Amino acid sequence: MPSAPPTRAPASWRPSPRARVGSWLGDWAVVGGWLGVLTLAGLVLRPTLGVSATVTVTPGSLLASDVAVTLATVVPYVCYLALTESSARQATLGKRWAGLVVTALDGTAPSRSAVWLRNVVKALPWQLAHLGASRGILEVQEGWGLGLVVLSLVLAVLCAAPALVGGRGIHDRAAGTRVARVASRGMAP
Repeated sequence: MPSAPPTRAPASWRPSPRARVGSWLGDWAVVGGWLGVLTLAGLVLRPTLGVSATVTVTPGSLLASDVAVTLATVVPYVCYLALTESSARQATLGKRWAGLVVTALDGTAPSRSAVWLRNVVKALPWQLAHLGASRGILEVQEGWGLGLVVLSLVLAVLCAAPALVGGRGIHDRAAGTRVARVASRGMAP
């Protein structure tokens, strides 16, 4: 009778903190490029759309702002992460540059659903930060805004800090995935 797989893989698959930070910087550059495109589009389109510098915030306009920011920033971010990590290369551009891949716990390719779950959880801190920041910028629901920003920081730490010490963040734990060095691809625990 086969034994249950171990819950912890050997340390040989674990990427260094330098590789993890390098992959994050690479992916942040990709996201920064997208945000730059959105900023330029906003600067060009604002005069033609007749957007006023003063806005009266209503519950409907706050909801519209939240939806617009989510669709323009968070959804493309999650799609970029999930589509690249569920591809044959199993890696975002940042991970590819750092020599890393996303795998299932046994070192094989993760399922598409696991990759999507991983990245939805990973993007949750960013989404909460957007919701909190928009409330601060619009000067409404400021208590909620501060709470959302603090919660986003706590979740971001729970995603990132374990990765820096060779572990798996809550997004990898939720999805049953891990980030590994390319050389360890397919290596069973």
